[in-house]
Amino acid sequence: MKRSMYVAVFALFLGCSSLALAGNGYMGGQGTTTAGSGSGSGTTDEGSTGGGTTSDGPLGDKGSDQGSLFGDLYVIDRYLGGETKQIPSVDSAGNPVMVMGDWIDENGNPVIDPTTGNPYQVEQQAWSTATAIGGEPKLTEGFGRYTIVNEDTGVYEINPLTGDIYFPAPYPSQCVQPVADVVRWGDISSKTSLPANHLPLVIAYDSTWERTECEVASTVFIASGDSWDGVTYYSDIYYNDLVQEVDFGRLNLGRAPDAVLDHAFDEAVSNINNAKSISLDASGRLLLTTDIYDEFLTNPDGTPVYIETVTKAIDSALENLAIYIKLMKDGHLITPADERGAIDRSIRGGIPLWKLLELEDGPSKSLRPTIDIAKMQEFGLGNLVDASNPTTYWTTRDAEGNLVVSLETCEGCEESYGITTKSANDFPSDADFPFAATFVASAADKSSSMTMDKVVYMNSILGINLVVGYSEYDENGDPTPGAISYAKNPVYFNYGTHLGQYNRQSTFGNRGNMTAEPGGGHQGTYDGTVTVLVEDPDTAGTWVQQDMSIYANVFGDGTTGQDFTGTDITGFTAMSDDDLHTIGYIHTYQIPGLR
Repeated sequence: MKRSMYVAVFALFLGCSSLALAGNGYMGGQGTTTAGSGSGSGTTDEGSTGGGTTSDGPLGDKGSDQGSLFGDLYVIDRYLGGETKQIPSVDSAGNPVMVMGDWIDENGNPVIDPTTGNPYQVEQQAWSTATAIGGEPKLTEGFGRYTIVNEDTGVYEINPLTGDIYFPAPYPSQCVQPVADVVRWGDISSKTSLPANHLPLVIAYDSTWERTECEVASTVFIASGDSWDGVTYYSDIYYNDLVQEVDFGRLNLGRAPDAVLDHAFDEAVSNINNAKSISLDASGRLLLTTDIYDEFLTNPDGTPVYIETVTKAIDSALENLAIYIKLMKDGHLITPADERGAIDRSIRGGIPLWKLLELEDGPSKSLRPTIDIAKMQEFGLGNLVDASNPTTYWTTRDAEGNLVVSLETCEGCEESYGITTKSANDFPSDADFPFAATFVASAADKSSSMTMDKVVYMNSILGINLVVGYSEYDENGDPTPGAISYAKNPVYFNYGTHLGQYNRQSTFGNRGNMTAEPGGGHQGTYDGTVTVLVEDPDTAGTWVQQDMSIYANVFGDGTTGQDFTGTDITGFTAMSDDDLHTIGYIHTYQIPGLR
């Protein structure tokens, strides 16, 4: 009996491994992840499984789709969008297309026959090409090797082609590529001979399960006593010490149950509907001006007693994250009629259904709020409510308490204006992204930064990227025949299709202190400055209010700002990061009453 063994081959040199990274589905690779992740085969965006990979086996059968997104997530090399990428070729049935050609090793180099000086000819999977989506992981293209052991004799089988014990993997590795932080470690290519600060990988092909596993090797990067980039280290630094974990901070709220996020969205909508005016703050957050009335006291004419007028930004991390999800998924902030029933708190980690039914008053009979479209349009925010086919509709409940939606008036029905159901034709447009960037930035830690990895991972966790589950389910919750597995065929949000060009200077030149009130279908206009506290240069320890340029102070030295122009995922990442740094600036220096 023969037993297949998979061999760990270090890209550049042999080594033992300790930290498994290269991933499937959520990270976008075809090699499996052996620590901190779920199972499954990686894929291309074109709908192929990319090779002979499988989700079965000693690693894959213990994974879970949800777990894929809740383990450690790392900084990896990604496409910026528009590049031509290689993808493993498959036929119309999804089977790998195999061709005879040069034996390509784990480093992407041909394996040479020393007797002829030419590459060995072997059968390996062919390549095709596609256009990369911005933020999509760059996958390794080398082929691993493996050995075969005769279980009766314990002796390695000899490859008759080469005379040694190694056989070529038929399918490319397709693992994600972790990178070292260039700010912390500088350019490490002099040690690795790899581009873009790639960390060297151990690549292992398992021929039994027809899959590749990749790890960052635990070999020494800096030996104890050696110096690197002007710093002397007194303990060994290994390559896997250079792996960067993405820190989500407050954005971990995105892992909350759907019911929690739905409730937060409704809170934001209610606050917007109650506002008498909507403008923008320096970071682009929605700034609501609302009249506050006494809850109990009334005037002689029966109207509530006015207390004060409050102007306040929507700064709740949970509310901002909820409206980010809605805008990115649907392209607008309108709650459809068929989603205005009571929030189901029994699913995805919420209140258990049996407990929900025990509540004395039962589930709420009130409709979820839907945003005031006319108000948003009045204040120049029509792009946030530009859904297809808005109409007047009426709602009531049947004898069983189910929500009934009608396009005709009916006795006892509640009238609303909005949409009755979602439309596949609605998606975010260019004008939506400055708001989306602000919303997600407002949910992040004020002292942190937005990065491409953070944006892509959050989109995957929030379901904006489709990287787990299936495209269609039957009434029992099982995937229908022919349904697309998103773990095998991930779909990344394509900023390049919808987002135009982002320019930092022009954006923040129209933020800050208001020079013209919003209304009449127009947003307010702003002068690019914000009123903050600064130390009086003539009197140490004395702070005074002063209008300061946002562009020059947040993105420069106080006199000149550093401009940026970008598109696709790079532009959106910079947009959200700029908003986040502006939020940090105004929370540090602005008088609280002016926020």
